[in-house]
Amino acid sequence: MPTISITSNDGKLNSASAVLEVSATNQEYNQPVLRIKQAGTSGGAASIRIDDPNPDIEFVETGLTGPDPGAGKFEIAVQADQLQINGRNADVGPNKGFDTIVVFTRPAAGGNIGIGFPEAKDYKKFGGGQGVIVIANASVAPSPSKKIADVGILYVQDGALMYMSSNGNVKEIAPA
Repeated sequence: MPTISITSNDGKLNSASAVLEVSATNQEYNQPVLRIKQAGTSGGAASIRIDDPNPDIEFVETGLTGPDPGAGKFEIAVQADQLQINGRNADVGPNKGFDTIVVFTRPAAGGNIGIGFPEAKDYKKFGGGQGVIVIANASVAPSPSKKIADVGILYVQDGALMYMSSNGNVKEIAPA
Protein backbone atom coordinates (compact mmCIF):
# COMPACT_ATOMS: atom_id res chain seq x y z
CA MET A 1 0.00 0.00 0.00
CA PRO A 2 1.33 3.46 -0.84
CA THR A 3 1.80 6.02 1.89
CA ILE A 4 0.24 8.72 -0.32
CA SER A 5 -1.95 8.01 -3.36
CA ILE A 6 -3.18 10.46 -6.01
CA THR A 7 -5.95 9.17 -8.29
CA SER A 8 -7.66 10.89 -11.21
CA ASN A 9 -10.53 9.79 -13.41
CA ASP A 10 -10.89 12.92 -15.53
CA GLY A 11 -11.34 11.01 -18.79
CA LYS A 12 -10.33 12.32 -22.20
CA LEU A 13 -8.59 15.69 -22.21
CA ASN A 14 -8.08 18.06 -25.15
CA SER A 15 -4.29 18.05 -24.77
CA ALA A 16 -1.57 16.10 -23.05
CA SER A 17 -1.97 16.69 -19.35
CA ALA A 18 -0.86 15.11 -16.13
CA VAL A 19 -2.39 13.88 -12.91
CA LEU A 20 0.42 15.54 -10.98
CA GLU A 21 2.74 18.36 -12.00
CA VAL A 22 5.72 19.55 -9.97
CA SER A 23 7.15 22.94 -10.98
CA ALA A 24 10.15 24.94 -9.85
CA THR A 25 9.32 28.50 -10.87
CA ASN A 26 12.22 30.51 -9.48
CA GLN A 27 14.44 31.20 -12.51
CA GLU A 28 17.23 32.51 -10.24
CA TYR A 29 18.16 28.99 -9.13
CA ASN A 30 19.10 25.91 -11.13
CA GLN A 31 18.12 23.05 -8.87
CA PRO A 32 16.35 19.69 -9.11
CA VAL A 33 12.57 19.84 -9.26
CA LEU A 34 12.26 16.34 -7.88
CA ARG A 35 14.69 14.30 -5.82
CA ILE A 36 14.05 10.70 -4.82
CA LYS A 37 16.00 9.17 -1.96
CA GLN A 38 15.70 5.45 -1.26
CA ALA A 39 16.69 4.28 2.21
CA GLY A 40 16.73 0.56 1.35
CA THR A 41 19.99 -1.32 1.75
CA SER A 42 19.51 -4.32 -0.55
CA GLY A 43 19.11 -2.44 -3.85
CA GLY A 44 16.13 -4.55 -4.91
CA ALA A 45 13.49 -1.81 -4.92
CA ALA A 46 12.82 0.44 -7.93
CA SER A 47 13.16 4.15 -7.21
CA ILE A 48 10.81 4.90 -10.09
CA ARG A 49 8.40 2.38 -11.60
CA ILE A 50 6.00 2.98 -14.46
CA ASP A 51 3.13 0.53 -15.02
CA ASP A 52 1.54 1.51 -18.32
CA PRO A 53 0.47 -0.17 -21.60
CA ASN A 54 3.16 1.90 -23.38
CA PRO A 55 5.62 3.07 -20.70
CA ASP A 56 7.99 5.84 -21.63
CA ILE A 57 9.85 8.80 -20.20
CA GLU A 58 10.11 11.87 -22.42
CA PHE A 59 12.85 14.46 -22.10
CA VAL A 60 12.14 17.91 -23.56
CA GLU A 61 14.86 20.56 -23.51
CA THR A 62 13.19 23.96 -23.36
CA GLY A 63 14.43 27.30 -24.65
CA LEU A 64 15.92 25.98 -27.91
CA THR A 65 15.66 28.09 -31.02
CA GLY A 66 16.30 26.80 -34.50
CA PRO A 67 14.65 25.26 -37.51
CA ASP A 68 14.34 21.67 -36.22
CA PRO A 69 11.22 21.25 -34.05
CA GLY A 70 12.50 17.84 -32.93
CA ALA A 71 15.74 19.14 -31.40
CA GLY A 72 16.14 18.52 -27.70
CA LYS A 73 13.35 15.93 -27.49
CA PHE A 74 14.11 12.31 -26.57
CA GLU A 75 12.36 9.41 -24.91
CA ILE A 76 13.15 6.13 -23.25
CA ALA A 77 10.41 3.66 -24.14
CA VAL A 78 9.49 0.01 -23.66
CA GLN A 79 7.90 -2.05 -26.43
CA ALA A 80 7.37 -5.67 -25.33
CA ASP A 81 10.89 -7.15 -25.00
CA GLN A 82 12.68 -4.03 -26.23
CA LEU A 83 14.03 -0.99 -24.40
CA GLN A 84 14.38 1.89 -26.84
CA ILE A 85 16.13 5.23 -26.82
CA ASN A 86 14.32 7.42 -29.33
CA GLY A 87 14.74 10.96 -30.68
CA ARG A 88 11.87 13.14 -31.87
CA ASN A 89 11.84 13.35 -35.65
CA ALA A 90 11.65 16.70 -37.42
CA ASP A 91 8.26 16.00 -39.04
CA VAL A 92 5.70 18.41 -37.63
CA GLY A 93 2.87 16.95 -39.71
CA PRO A 94 0.55 14.04 -38.90
CA ASN A 95 3.49 11.58 -38.86
CA LYS A 96 5.32 13.35 -36.07
CA GLY A 97 6.78 10.93 -33.61
CA PHE A 98 10.07 9.42 -32.58
CA ASP A 99 12.87 7.77 -34.53
CA THR A 100 14.58 4.86 -32.80
CA ILE A 101 18.25 5.50 -31.98
CA VAL A 102 19.13 2.33 -30.07
CA VAL A 103 17.18 -0.82 -29.20
CA PHE A 104 18.15 -3.29 -26.46
CA THR A 105 16.37 -6.63 -26.11
CA ARG A 106 16.32 -8.35 -22.77
CA PRO A 107 18.54 -11.46 -22.48
CA ALA A 108 15.63 -13.92 -22.50
CA ALA A 109 14.49 -12.39 -25.82
CA GLY A 110 17.93 -12.58 -27.44
CA GLY A 111 20.04 -9.98 -25.63
CA ASN A 112 20.57 -8.00 -28.84
CA ILE A 113 21.48 -4.37 -29.50
CA GLY A 114 20.36 -2.46 -32.59
CA ILE A 115 21.77 0.90 -33.67
CA GLY A 116 20.71 3.38 -36.32
CA PHE A 117 17.36 2.24 -37.75
CA PRO A 118 14.51 4.79 -37.77
CA GLU A 119 11.99 2.31 -36.33
CA ALA A 120 12.43 -0.59 -33.94
CA LYS A 121 10.53 -2.87 -36.35
CA ASP A 122 13.37 -2.39 -38.87
CA TYR A 123 15.64 -4.52 -36.69
CA LYS A 124 13.52 -7.49 -37.76
CA LYS A 125 14.59 -10.49 -35.72
CA PHE A 126 18.27 -9.47 -35.57
CA GLY A 127 19.04 -11.91 -38.36
CA GLY A 128 18.01 -14.79 -36.11
CA GLY A 129 20.99 -14.08 -33.84
CA GLN A 130 21.17 -13.83 -30.08
CA GLY A 131 23.67 -11.63 -28.28
CA VAL A 132 24.35 -9.70 -31.51
CA ILE A 133 24.76 -6.05 -32.44
CA VAL A 134 22.96 -4.83 -35.57
CA ILE A 135 24.20 -1.58 -37.13
CA ALA A 136 22.32 0.19 -39.90
CA ASN A 137 24.13 1.81 -42.81
CA ALA A 138 25.47 5.24 -41.92
CA SER A 139 23.23 7.91 -43.40
CA VAL A 140 26.44 9.91 -44.00
CA ALA A 141 29.83 8.22 -43.75
CA PRO A 142 32.49 10.02 -41.71
CA SER A 143 34.95 12.11 -43.69
CA PRO A 144 38.73 11.60 -43.36
CA SER A 145 39.04 15.38 -43.65
CA LYS A 146 37.02 15.66 -40.41
CA LYS A 147 39.00 13.10 -38.42
CA ILE A 148 38.94 13.27 -34.63
CA ALA A 149 42.17 12.91 -32.65
CA ASP A 150 42.49 9.91 -30.34
CA VAL A 151 39.30 8.12 -31.47
CA GLY A 152 38.28 5.47 -33.97
CA ILE A 153 34.93 5.45 -35.76
CA LEU A 154 33.11 2.21 -36.52
CA TYR A 155 30.26 2.34 -39.05
CA VAL A 156 28.48 0.41 -41.80
CA GLN A 157 28.52 1.54 -45.43
CA ASP A 158 26.56 -0.39 -48.07
CA GLY A 159 26.43 -3.34 -45.67
CA ALA A 160 30.23 -3.45 -45.12
CA LEU A 161 31.73 -2.90 -41.67
CA MET A 162 34.12 0.06 -41.85
CA TYR A 163 36.63 1.68 -39.49
CA MET A 164 38.13 5.17 -39.67
CA SER A 165 41.20 5.71 -37.52
CA SER A 166 42.12 8.93 -35.73
CA ASN A 167 44.48 9.86 -38.57
CA GLY A 168 41.64 9.56 -41.13
CA ASN A 169 42.55 6.19 -42.64
CA VAL A 170 39.45 4.22 -43.66
CA LYS A 171 39.56 0.43 -43.73
CA GLU A 172 36.92 -2.11 -44.62
CA ILE A 173 36.89 -4.63 -41.78
CA ALA A 174 34.29 -6.97 -43.27
CA PRO A 175 32.79 -6.83 -46.78
CA ALA A 176 29.06 -6.72 -47.37
